[in-house]
Formats: sequence, structure tokens, C-alpha cells
Amino acid sequence: MKKWILLVSLSVAWACSTSGEAWLDEAKARLQKGETVSAKEALQKAIEKNPGLAEAYNLQGVILFQEKNYPEAEAAYRKAIDLKPSLYTAQLNLGAVLMEQGVWDKALAPTDKAIASQPDSSAGYLQRGIIQAALAQPAKAKIDFTQAIKLAPKDINAFYNRGNILFQEEDYAGAIADFAKAAEINPNFGKAYYALGLSYIKSKQNDKACLAFQQAQKLNYPGAAEAVKNLCN
Repeated sequence: MKKWILLVSLSVAWACSTSGEAWLDEAKARLQKGETVSAKEALQKAIEKNPGLAEAYNLQGVILFQEKNYPEAEAAYRKAIDLKPSLYTAQLNLGAVLMEQGVWDKALAPTDKAIASQPDSSAGYLQRGIIQAALAQPAKAKIDFTQAIKLAPKDINAFYNRGNILFQEEDYAGAIADFAKAAEINPNFGKAYYALGLSYIKSKQNDKACLAFQQAQKLNYPGAAEAVKNLCN
């Protein structure tokens, strides 16, 4: 009985003395285990211990984003940025949640700030490229996707998105190269095979298109079976 009381006392003492940073680390550990509820509790403790801990608000936003609670996620990211404007992840995440809400023009500014804060990270350029494409600025988008590829040569999303721009510009040879590279990096990327098939059709290479659609069909990509039926039989 005395041992149990001692353990409880030690636990209470740890909880009372633990810093906000330690509670933040605990929240991260719980989140990695899939313990979302207890991660939220740990984050609340982190904020109570250190109300100026920007990283705790950012992680709150991440959880809220995963729960598709976008307005509250946005508020959490903005709080993190108010506390620490140079926090790269919060700026990038704010841009992402604004994209998710369809506010593309407003998503650009925080993404720009994220890139300025950490110019050697490919994620910022990829995100800004997607925003530029949505804002009908394909030339700028292509530059950003190319920079993302330079920084992360195996980023399938950068290759795929640049391929889309090239396809729209009717540069089918360039689109084929990018979609093929994305499929090479990740052979399970069905979307890349489907886009590759479309590009081959535009290039009047129906045999290669058929093979690409068949691979997309094996990966159960929507529309691939119909494309195989229409083209390959």
C-alpha cells in the first residue's frame, strides 16, 4: 500500500514539475502511438505550463487538421505564428489548411513565408507550386515544382504536378518524362500510370498508352479499366 502511494505521489510530482516542452514531447510520443485523445491532453498541459509555446499550438493544429476541423486548425496555426512568426511548420501548415478550405489566394502568403524561413525544404516549393497552379499561374508553378525536384529528386508529387502543367501546355514529351519518372520512383502510383496513358494517346503512341492504362488498372485506379476496354481490345 505504501509503495502504491509512493508511486502515485511521484507521478503527481512529475506532472506538477514537468515543463511545457516535456509535455509537448509527451504529446508527440502519444500521437505517434495513435493516442489522439491523450495527446490532446498532453498538449493542453504543455500550454498551461508554457502559454508561449508556439510548437504546442502548431501540433494542436495538426491534430485538428487530421480531424478535418479546418477552422479551428487554422486558428491554432495562427496562434503559433503570432507567438513565433519564424516557425516554418506553422506557416506551411497554415497555407495547407487554407488550401483545404479553397482559399487559394490567402494560402500563398504563409507558404511564401515558410519558404523564406526554410529555403532548402522541398515541401514549401511543392505547396506553392500547387497554389500557383490553382491560381492559373502555370509558369510560376512549373518553376516551383522544378525547384522541389532539385531539392527532393524522389518527390513523386512534384514530378506528377509538373507533368500536369506540361500536359496542359501540350508538351506531351515532357509530360511523359515526368509521369514515367513518378511511376518509376513509386510503381504503385496508379495516378501516374493513368496520366502517362493519356499523354501517350496525345502523342499517338497507343500501344504504350495501352500498357500504361493496364498498369493503372492493376492498381485499381478509377477509369483505368474503361480506358483499357476502349483502347486495348
